[in-house]
Formats: sequence, structure tokens, C-alpha cells
Amino acid sequence: MKKILTLMALAAVACSGGAKDSVTLSARLRSATGQALPADGGSAQVAKGIELTRVRIAVRRLRVERKDAGTEVEISQGPLLVDASGDALAGALLELVTGKVPAGTYDKLKLDIHRVETAPSPAFDDLLKQGASILLEGTVDAQPFTFASALEAEVEHEGQFELGGTAANITLAIDASKWFTAGDGTTRLDPRESSARQAIETNIAASFSAFEDDDEDGRDDRGHHDGGDDRGQDGGSHDAGDDHGGDGGDDGSGHH
Repeated sequence: MKKILTLMALAAVACSGGAKDSVTLSARLRSATGQALPADGGSAQVAKGIELTRVRIAVRRLRVERKDAGTEVEISQGPLLVDASGDALAGALLELVTGKVPAGTYDKLKLDIHRVETAPSPAFDDLLKQGASILLEGTVDAQPFTFASALEAEVEHEGQFELGGTAANITLAIDASKWFTAGDGTTRLDPRESSARQAIETNIAASFSAFEDDDEDGRDDRGHHDGGDDRGQDGGSHDAGDDHGGDGGDDGSGHH
């Protein structure tokens, strides 16, 4: 099932010489195995006692890179909003943006997680009000929580993306199953506790991967394992900002 989000981009695709073909970027929440998160009744379980009901992540400067040519092509300046609730928590594909790139084989996808500074549409209003790049809503042991973060990080993922000729889609896979688990693989990170904030933010930044998915089934067209941590994420540039967490009220923007 494919759910189309209303997403706004501030700028068109950057120009470069030569003919260009369309490429779509989609996003999908998943588990570490690549399967859908355990979901029921509009929530998804991501750790023992922790369920998510809505995920919002603002990204910008989406681009692909060709190492052999030393070139980087911008697909969208953004900002774009990954906004997952309902079916999307159970693995439905979310279409983010379609842009134009010169046909060819690309080796890397790059994007920035960045706090919202202006709201190109009402969908960004809650992020703008909290100076956030990430808003997570859900429950911990059946008690509601809202986790807001001003995380800023560059995310890079190496792969093989053959773009052009036919309809091309790149799926951005986001492994939410690791967000609230410490590095030892067992200790739960409580999003209500300030002491867990940095570890959760690090986990979110490391949870992105990407693969070519032209048939838009949420699986790597080349049959490669689509799990694993992000390979080029800039671990030293996080700016988590102030602690914006707390129980959230009406978010005002509606669920998709």
C-alpha cells in the first residue's frame, strides 16, 4: 500500500548539463530485519513497552553522488517531511518528492536532518514552533509522550543507484526498532528522560539506509540486505539543541 504525503519543497531540482530523467524518493519505517514494525490499532511497537503513534522527521538537501565523475546532483533542496502514522507505521511506502537527475549510476545518497526554520506548509507548523527537526509521539508503558529534538546531522548511504531510462525510485529505509535501545542491545532508552536524549538522537541519525526500489515494494531491487547502519553519517556534527520533550497536546496539523 502506498500513502502519498503532502510535502512541500522550497526549491526545484538543481540544474546540471545533459538530459534528465525522473527519480522519486520514498520513505518506509521498518525493523532491523527489513520487515514491517509490529503494528496494531494505529501504533507500532519499537521497544519493550514503547509504541509510536506518529513520526515526523524534517530533511533537506537531498542529493546523489557519482564518485567516478566527482559530481553531486541535487534532487531537492527541501525541506521535506517524513510524516508517518496509521498504515505508514506498519510499513506503507511514503512518497516524498520527485525530481530530475542526469541518467547514470550513482554511488551515494545524501541528505540532512535539519530543524525547521520556516514552515512552507501547515504540516511543518509543530516542528517550527518547537524549533525541532524530529517529533515522535507515542506511549511508554501506556503513558503518552512527545519527544522533540533539534538534531542536525548529515546522513550518507553508499549503494548502487541506476537512475534514468525507466521510472526510478529510491526508498529511504528508516529502522525505528533501534531508536530506544542502548548500544548494549538490551537496555531500554526512555524518551521521557533527558539522560537518554543524546543516545536516542544518535540512534535516529544512524537508522537511515537507502536502496533502489523501482517497483516500489519497499525491498531492494538488487536483492541486497537493506539493513545495517548508515555508512557515512556525520557523527560529529549533531546539534541536539534544547530539551523540547514533554507530553504533547493537540498537534494541530492532523494525521495523514
